[in-house]
Amino acid sequence: MEQNNLLLRTAFACMACDGEIAKEEISLIKKMSTEKHLFGDIDLDEELDSLVKEINLKGKGFLKQYLLSLAEQTMSEEEEIRVADVAVQTIRSDNKIEYSEIKFFKVLRSNLKVVSDEILLEKIDGIDENYLAQDIRADYLQLYDDYFNTIDLPQFDVLEKLSKEDAN
Repeated sequence: MEQNNLLLRTAFACMACDGEIAKEEISLIKKMSTEKHLFGDIDLDEELDSLVKEINLKGKGFLKQYLLSLAEQTMSEEEEIRVADVAVQTIRSDNKIEYSEIKFFKVLRSNLKVVSDEILLEKIDGIDENYLAQDIRADYLQLYDDYFNTIDLPQFDVLEKLSKEDAN
């Protein structure tokens, strides 16, 4: 998967993993797109609407598919840092960090094979040990099952509606 697409899917998965898409998360993704050009030359609104339709169709399967595709990636340390940074910034953007988001990040983190926890703590603004601390049930499959057994995903509104509400 192309790095730009992976970063957008990472941001979207982290935005939706708590069962809510907050306006602040949408704003952050748009800011990442315009200021940092993280997602390449795409029509962001169209791509986000497509992702909303996909997650509404697949539900938890969307997040499982994302994690599987992440596990299959071969990335450099810098690329893994970028993925983790996008994830953390998206999770933090609404100033409300749910434990389900931390669990999702831990599963995501377990798919980053090159970068160390120490480097993530050093390079990513806002990350702390809570994102990296081992759970009592730290086995990947247990974390994976625990996350997916405790989260319910609603049908999300098309992001265009949320963006228009935000403009008012």
